[in-house]
Amino acid sequence: MSHIIYLTQIHIAYGVLQQLPAECEKAHIRKPLIVTDAGIKAAGLLDMALKALGRAAVVYDQTPSNPTEASVRAATSLFQQQGCDGLIAFGGGSCIDCAKGVAIAAAHPGPLKDYATIEGGSARISERVAPLIAVPTTAGTGSEVARGAIVIVDDGRKLGFHSWHLMPKAALLDPELTLGLPPLLTAATGMDAIAHCMETFMAAPFNPPADGIALDGLARGWAHIERATRNGQDREARLQMMSASMQGAMAFQKGLGCVHSLSHSLGGSTRACTTAR
Repeated sequence: MSHIIYLTQIHIAYGVLQQLPAECEKAHIRKPLIVTDAGIKAAGLLDMALKALGRAAVVYDQTPSNPTEASVRAATSLFQQQGCDGLIAFGGGSCIDCAKGVAIAAAHPGPLKDYATIEGGSARISERVAPLIAVPTTAGTGSEVARGAIVIVDDGRKLGFHSWHLMPKAALLDPELTLGLPPLLTAATGMDAIAHCMETFMAAPFNPPADGIALDGLARGWAHIERATRNGQDREARLQMMSASMQGAMAFQKGLGCVHSLSHSLGGSTRACTTAR
């Protein structure tokens, strides 16, 4: 039987970053841990988030390009030591997935792999997870509206973690944050969004709403990816690419396919080879 659920509170428009304090209040987050990466910080985007937040926040800015269990542990330790009560994921899909890992680890005992979907761990992820607000700075993964996260665990496997409890309480999609994204990253993340829309549309399960969302997202992405890549300041193209990214992730609750099966295996193998060197 198909199971169709849409949950996340989504704000998508220029300037919605300013909604961050209000969304923290709604989620009862008074001392957030902002999970981001060094590139976001160096680009000055983190300063924008801190200014919008208007309050003290603890920052973890060491998220790797593919989040690992070690990075989740480090961020979780900071979360607990500083007495944080919620999370703001600020960055691309890696930062959002790392934050979801922290949401699990901060409230559940044992190694992270115990909560991986392939290990039967989805049912072990409870409502005790730390509340999360997601603010994407790329238009690609759509993790801000997804119930899953991908993390490379200690044994080298790249595993998925899926639970409706991992859904961000709110997603703030502000295309302003993507205006400075370089052409190569714009194209790469944009193709990620397009691939999501295509892959989920072709997945076998019956989910007509997902099909409609995926096709509309594909049309938006295909029509605007070249514009956004050629002119990063094209505000309309940036808005449409951010929507395509969101729509791909909203749709892939229907299912994905061989693209993700291959990429997860390759992602784990690439890290293993890098570590060995």
